Amino acid sequence: MTDEAPKLPTPGLATTEPQWRVVLSFSLLLVAVFICSSPTIRMSTWQIPEWNHGWQEARAWHDGRLEIASDVPSASAARARDSVWLDGKVYNVFPPFWSFVSYAVQWLTRLQAQWGELTPADVETFYVPWYVAIVALPLPLAGFWAIRRTGISSEWAAVLTAYWLLGTPLYHLLFMCKDGEVNTINHVVSNTALMVIAGDVIGRRRIWPSAIGLVIGLWTRQLTFLFLPAIIWAAWQDPARRKRRLPVVAAAAIVGAGAILTLNTLKFGSPFDSGYGRIYDGRDDLYAQRYRAYDRAFDPRYIPRNFMSMNFGLPTVEFSRMRVILNSSADGVSIWLTSPLLLYGLIFTRRWWRDPARRALMLSSGLVIAGLLMYHTTGSVQPGMFRFAMDFAPIWLVVIAPRVIEGRHRTVLAICMGWSLLYFHLLCSSFISG
Repeated sequence: MTDEAPKLPTPGLATTEPQWRVVLSFSLLLVAVFICSSPTIRMSTWQIPEWNHGWQEARAWHDGRLEIASDVPSASAARARDSVWLDGKVYNVFPPFWSFVSYAVQWLTRLQAQWGELTPADVETFYVPWYVAIVALPLPLAGFWAIRRTGISSEWAAVLTAYWLLGTPLYHLLFMCKDGEVNTINHVVSNTALMVIAGDVIGRRRIWPSAIGLVIGLWTRQLTFLFLPAIIWAAWQDPARRKRRLPVVAAAAIVGAGAILTLNTLKFGSPFDSGYGRIYDGRDDLYAQRYRAYDRAFDPRYIPRNFMSMNFGLPTVEFSRMRVILNSSADGVSIWLTSPLLLYGLIFTRRWWRDPARRALMLSSGLVIAGLLMYHTTGSVQPGMFRFAMDFAPIWLVVIAPRVIEGRHRTVLAICMGWSLLYFHLLCSSFISG
């Protein structure tokens, strides 16, 4: 690799393509993703169970309370996993996005029930098409839009969007959405938010899309807040509009963080007490033991283990009844092994460093990675993958997009796509019985 690099495409250039070409590329993307994922990601089986933390919390809000359960005798008594027991009451500690969505859905269904359109049983059920529409459908739209903002053609934007959906841990997260757990839902939705932020910062920098992405990101995966420096940089670039755009960013940060801080105060008496440490009360599993090692969620002493898992973790491979079964330890598998295309984020360091917008996004992603490395666990639902990589992988894919479609890199892209699609297909198939 030499220091001299071809000039990057002009952001937004792809919007000059004929409309039919854009529509055709996006349509083929949808068809390809459906064909490749339908054997494992069966959206017709998706559901939001009654014990979903967000659904329970929304129901509590409608009833005028904050706790999702009361009169629970102790922390070790029956209660929702990863919830907080405090003075006989149980609280949700996950970011509030799905609680807000569930509140709106319950309000609408109760309204329909009053009109006689729904039965009382329907009111207690999250309508599956709404679930799919909110969580899954925005993904290809956001990814295709964001990658096109880099200036590449619609055809290549469709290819790279497919890699994001099928060749990264996002594939397995979508597979796990059938269980309707808040943590999985939040992680999937946060990827839509990250794509919106990346597309806006690299593209036309209208800022309001980044602001929306920041709010949704904060309400799903709170480390998204560390992309705020990149958004502020983008808002600062146009002196004529700076005075209007910076308040938009500030308002987004206040709304996103303010909702979380307010809920913390109402539940636990302090805006800075998320209650998260209490989820391990009455537990003695692996994650509880790791948390108690230093009695804090984030600590530099967690870095060695997390660094090894993120970069060097290996899967286990078994052969049974003509099937390949992939799994791993609780610490997961190296992101470079499962999604090797992301290595271009490191290989092209000199190139993205020369571009201020890409540099701002990658430096912000570095802050996110630092936070993940200091976290007390590598993730509780990541068999055969490194789930936390999806807190920065969308950003990296947008940053490297113009480079990986150049010359010989196209061959590497094809190999990486084939490998990653096969890996995650086998991984998801490993958890389908029969």
